[in-house]
Amino acid sequence: MSTKTQNNPQRLTELRAKIDAVDESIHTLLMQRASVIDELILVKGADVQTGAAFRPAREASMMQTLASRHRGSIPLQMIIHIWRDIISTFTHLQANYTVHLTNEGDANRLRDMARFQFGFSVPIKNHDTSRRVFDAVTAEGNALAVIPLEGAGCWWQYLNSNAGLGIMARLPVIGSQSPDHHAFVISPPISDAAPYDVRCYAGTIKSADALLGWTGGEIIAISPDDSGKLHALIAISEGGTAPNNLIDIRAVGGYFVPINER
Repeated sequence: MSTKTQNNPQRLTELRAKIDAVDESIHTLLMQRASVIDELILVKGADVQTGAAFRPAREASMMQTLASRHRGSIPLQMIIHIWRDIISTFTHLQANYTVHLTNEGDANRLRDMARFQFGFSVPIKNHDTSRRVFDAVTAEGNALAVIPLEGAGCWWQYLNSNAGLGIMARLPVIGSQSPDHHAFVISPPISDAAPYDVRCYAGTIKSADALLGWTGGEIIAISPDDSGKLHALIAISEGGTAPNNLIDIRAVGGYFVPINER
């Protein structure tokens, strides 16, 4: 870029005017989106349907579409974060909900992950333990929980997606981090069945090495409860098979494969 172009006040003024025009367009479109949501609420009656606003499959599809068409110098992570905030805020407009967090594990990191996923319009409430988090979600009926993979004990022992709480998403939704930096979004039963990429199951095992050699999926975690009984949480993708020695196996939800950051 030449010095003449760099020091051209008129060109700078023109570019700033373009930015202002783009910002106005973005704001106008967001207000138009809100008006569509207002009409959607009337059509669906979502304000009186418990959990009706949660649509993990649609959200995952939107994120994949954004990732596939994204171009330019803006980091994809920034785009996903903006749309996560938009989706979560408009979902909150359809049916108010709270996101509950546990103080166990790395509470600051967990809160950051929750804010990335749900933005700043959705209220967040902290609890001392995952058990209290799940009690709050169950009591409200239209709430979500975010629980870390590490540091909160064997919280998956409380899940049963067929009758109660189940996994809805795995965080982070973009990029890859070490397993101890993962977390899971837990929801009450969802009215629309989600065709998850990965299905999650829980059960008990007799010993820590009971699942050695199993290649039908991922062993997410194994942890003892207060009585010492071992609980396993596993993930199975399409075509995978459950282990034979997982006792009292039950479905506990699932998640869509995270987007790989470019």
